[in-house]
Amino acid sequence: MNYRDLLNRNLPDGLPDGFGAYQLTGDASSRAYYRIQVPNNGTVMLMKMPEPFDASDFAYLRNFNLFQSIGVPLASILEMNPERGLVLLQDLGDDTVYELYNHLPQDLRLSYFLKTVEYQALIEKAQPSDPLSFDTAKFMWEMNYFYNHFLIGFRNAEISETEKSELQEHLLKLSTELSERPRFFTHRDYHSRNFMVHKDHVYVIDFQDARFGPATYDLASLCYDSYLQHPPELIQKLEEAFFARHPNSDTDTFEYPRMCLQRNLKALGTFGYQSMVLGRDFYRQFVPPTMEYVKKHLKGLPEYSDLSKILSRHLPEIRP
Repeated sequence: MNYRDLLNRNLPDGLPDGFGAYQLTGDASSRAYYRIQVPNNGTVMLMKMPEPFDASDFAYLRNFNLFQSIGVPLASILEMNPERGLVLLQDLGDDTVYELYNHLPQDLRLSYFLKTVEYQALIEKAQPSDPLSFDTAKFMWEMNYFYNHFLIGFRNAEISETEKSELQEHLLKLSTELSERPRFFTHRDYHSRNFMVHKDHVYVIDFQDARFGPATYDLASLCYDSYLQHPPELIQKLEEAFFARHPNSDTDTFEYPRMCLQRNLKALGTFGYQSMVLGRDFYRQFVPPTMEYVKKHLKGLPEYSDLSKILSRHLPEIRP
């Protein structure tokens, strides 16, 4: 049986005799993943979208072709059935950098992450046909995601109308300042759970939401990864590699600390949503380290001291 015939079945339940499948632990998306055992031919990955898709307007395929064309290693697409919302992918195994991190020698750990900085250099120069980009409205949507799903939904913060108005003003300032920065193509979710190690090569996954944004967007996700905490010397080496090709001081001293703050606030919103709305308690463990990041970023941004004061009233972890 070829892959096209396989995808005409009602997967994952309707597999032929001799095939097997089991669902993998999901990420923070609406997609479902299954590993399918193919008789005499190893395994393949089934990505099941929540609904059918149009192959001519499918962000995953569009960005797959773009990333592959610029030399970023990806899991190969083996076959698709858009009407059923099914995509068969090369199976890269289970080893994300996140899963391997604590078992890796320091030099190999650094090597893997420096490789992702190299990929980032390729990604930021990509020229997609779709001009989708972070603007003030998109950044504010993410900041309201933090407000609604973390401050209100997760922490049950009782925020007065005056506080809410002031908070919106500060978050709008942050969103506007970032939206006015020069734009480069970004992966948009560039962290350790989206890097796979297969046969000692690092592959990038979860790239379907790529869009234009500030130069340091992916760097902030990479260095201040909510899923693991790098030692300072590793962060320094990643930043040095990045800023060697972005020597503009404003990128380092103005944009980067704001981008780090925005990314970690958005991450808290994601953890609140996953925990409270979807009941995925797995994400609760990542709240404390992310709060430590937010505290660090706010300390380095004295011009946002009023934002820090408002948040500190409801988030004692970030108090000085």
